[in-house]
Amino acid sequence: MFPREDTLQPIARIVKSYGTEGEVMVSFPDGMSDILKTDEPVWLFYDGLPVPFFIQTIQFKGPRKAIVRLEDIDTLADAEEAAGKELYIDPADYPGLSAADGHPLTEDGLTLEDLVGFTLLDQGSRTIGVISDVQDFSGNICLGLEGTDTLVPYHDDLLLDIDPDHRTITLRISDGLL
Repeated sequence: MFPREDTLQPIARIVKSYGTEGEVMVSFPDGMSDILKTDEPVWLFYDGLPVPFFIQTIQFKGPRKAIVRLEDIDTLADAEEAAGKELYIDPADYPGLSAADGHPLTEDGLTLEDLVGFTLLDQGSRTIGVISDVQDFSGNICLGLEGTDTLVPYHDDLLLDIDPDHRTITLRISDGLL
């Protein structure tokens, strides 16, 4: 039986395709990567409707990333279509899971991992790039930019605006940093 859409809980984000066989790179909030079960479906929204997928394989790449193969996503085109989508679970399948576990939220109710795919703007509203990764270096958060090795420091004191509707985040970026 399908769960109600409003009961599904986001657990991760598909960052990008990985390889040519349909695998995807998944990014988890702190402490959430170890709760996925291969015998319960994860859910992706397509055309506004939740679609169940079973995890065929999962290979962890550190505490917050994994390479995942989902059933029925078996081509590069399928993986690229899934890139940027949230991965949801049905909390009914995970007794004892609290909605707040491991979810450090911004003031806008977003996790830091939710910023992946957002366009980063500087204080002059200039586009810096698209966020591809969020890295935590012993409490020092950095945003990785798509197609570069550039890391931009993130801190609440540098945050000027987050616009979830337009998928943008504006930070105060020091001259000479980029």
